[in-house]
Amino acid sequence: MSDAAERRCSACGALVTADAEWCGQCFASLRPASDGQEPVIPEPTASAPRAGTGTGTAEPVSGEPSETAAAFWPCPVCHERNPIAAEVCQTCGTPFAQAMRGGADRPQVSARDARTRSLIFPGLGHRAVGMPTDGFVRGVLFVVSLGIAVLAGWGGTGSGALLAIVVVNLSLAVGVYVLSAIEAARLAEGGDLIVPSKTLLWILVGDVFLSIAIVGFAVVSATRG
Repeated sequence: MSDAAERRCSACGALVTADAEWCGQCFASLRPASDGQEPVIPEPTASAPRAGTGTGTAEPVSGEPSETAAAFWPCPVCHERNPIAAEVCQTCGTPFAQAMRGGADRPQVSARDARTRSLIFPGLGHRAVGMPTDGFVRGVLFVVSLGIAVLAGWGGTGSGALLAIVVVNLSLAVGVYVLSAIEAARLAEGGDLIVPSKTLLWILVGDVFLSIAIVGFAVVSATRG
């Protein structure tokens, strides 16, 4: 193409084809102005033009994130962060639907009523305010710790090991009993758990293993004696 036939953009001077309506470098309009107004230069898009083509073909701008941040949903029971694709909590098995309900579906129970139910048996107050899983965890911990204390006491408190088991588990049972009553009243007033159920589950496991270890130590000591 000769210099006389060359067509250039009036805004940036880039070489363009004879039938181009837009400049491939600066996106300025190449249409003839019918009313003497200046050509409108549009705002650049999210992609940058390919240099030197004059055809307006664009390529994605480098540096854009290729993947979005991993989404998660928090478990309302143990507060574990679960992948958004998970249907139940990976730690305690709470359904995803319960996390979506939040606290809006909690039954309207007075703090006094929730506390009274919990004093009858730990966990009933949590169930009354719409948190049965948390109530179940507290009920199980109470029954297990109290049961171990009773069995150890039945075996005789003359042994130092059995006496230690009785004291530890009886203290744990009383603590769960008091904690459940306080938590139930707090939940009825719109508050949160004082101790996460996940923590109580670990306490339950630790208590069982500790009791077994104490009994094992006592048996070994008696055998050597």
